Amino acid sequence: MNENQTGASGIWQRIRQAATWKKVVAVVLVVVLILAVAVGCVYKDVGGIFDTGEAGKLNQITDEDIEAGGARFYNLLLLGIDYDADDSGRDYAEGKGNTDVILYVQVNRDTGKVNVLQIPRDSYIGDYIDEAKGCTSPTGKINSVYALGPDQDNLINNIANKIYEMFKLPVDNYVTIDMNAFKTMLNVMGGITMYVPWDITDKTTGELLVPQGTHQISGDTAEVILRNRNYAQADYKRLETQQYFYAALVRTFLQEYDLADYYKACKNVAYYINTDLDLTEIYGLYATMTKVNPSDIYIVRLPGGGYDYTPAFGSASQSGYALDRDAVATLLNEHFREADHPVEADKLDIPTDVEWPYGVTNDPGKTLGDVNSGGGTEETPAETPAA
Repeated sequence: MNENQTGASGIWQRIRQAATWKKVVAVVLVVVLILAVAVGCVYKDVGGIFDTGEAGKLNQITDEDIEAGGARFYNLLLLGIDYDADDSGRDYAEGKGNTDVILYVQVNRDTGKVNVLQIPRDSYIGDYIDEAKGCTSPTGKINSVYALGPDQDNLINNIANKIYEMFKLPVDNYVTIDMNAFKTMLNVMGGITMYVPWDITDKTTGELLVPQGTHQISGDTAEVILRNRNYAQADYKRLETQQYFYAALVRTFLQEYDLADYYKACKNVAYYINTDLDLTEIYGLYATMTKVNPSDIYIVRLPGGGYDYTPAFGSASQSGYALDRDAVATLLNEHFREADHPVEADKLDIPTDVEWPYGVTNDPGKTLGDVNSGGGTEETPAETPAA
């Protein structure tokens, strides 16, 4: 992104002063972008660029005949990487991590609005294998593609290309965050006040871990809330719970934090972040996003429903989330594409040989302003009869 870069020479003279600040400010700006945290950023003291780390260089393969939206849209892929083993102690990602959080963030420069697409980590992608590399997805879920896809030198391309194949959504830049960053940041912050919309219980014992209501959430408790999938709608319900966490973080930054607080919180999580954003792009994002309010950020989950299956390359049956291709096409055309450049459902590489024994849920979406005000606490009912 190359807008809002006037006076660049003066900025570059100042940013060389303190390299320590580069990641601190960039972390703030990433939070600004995802959560509309309008902060007074000290970009004058930033130096250098982020490392791409294991994610590597982004080189997304796109279709030339599909309109990408031009300069009006800026598209960021945010991935929360979970390096821990799953609940059964299995590490499907060979130590490279599963994408526990997948957010596609689109900024409309003309309107100042931000649309955030939550892609469930358990989304069923069908049989996924690369014969040359010998990499397979034993679960058939999108969260394994980042680590086990064909490009082992640039892991980001595996998930970016899969997202384009399935949704025809271009990616301009990416950010990956180790999920441990949220725990560290909240512990440094002393916790945040968050409304928990329903009881959080242990999957095995049924023990009540976090009751419904407003609580001061520590990093340890946040980890429980963000990772818990012990709901009837599993990962889909977890995504809605995460919306309340994002909204609480926004509110904390906007209402309770000053510059010293930002620095203290962000310098402790910079280690956990990789991105291909450089300084000028970060500065452009800052200039754009400081004008955004929580009510300008629309967040929505992909429509679909629970699906039980046995993957071709796996040994155990899986409970995943099968997307409704037609409903996905409608959602993306309405909120993530130019009105005069829709993409038909048959161009989306989303498996259609699926069943929804529990019905399909179609999320109408909400703004972070709605979440902050207590809106959207009702669970969206299944609107499609079971197949």
